[in-house]
Amino acid sequence: MKQMTDDTGIEITGDWNPDLRFTIEEAVAVLNREVVRLRDRTCLPNPPIEKIGVVVGVLTMNEQIEVIVRFIDEMEQLCKTEFCGDFILVED
Repeated sequence: MKQMTDDTGIEITGDWNPDLRFTIEEAVAVLNREVVRLRDRTCLPNPPIEKIGVVVGVLTMNEQIEVIVRFIDEMEQLCKTEFCGDFILVED
């Protein structure tokens, strides 16, 4: 992993790509879609309910667009880098 510093001076660890950002169209396109974490991909194509998350919202703040994924026991707010790096869309 590499250490990077963004323009705010905050140190970031990992392969963070600040240029990978949702457009509003991309974020809205995944609304109501089911996802599983990358580490749970072995349970595809029929994942158990406790492994499934649903994209339930879109959040825009400070020119950053993020999606909200709801699991049975938690919610996650994700930028595009996190969403694309850690989650897989469940095919219909």
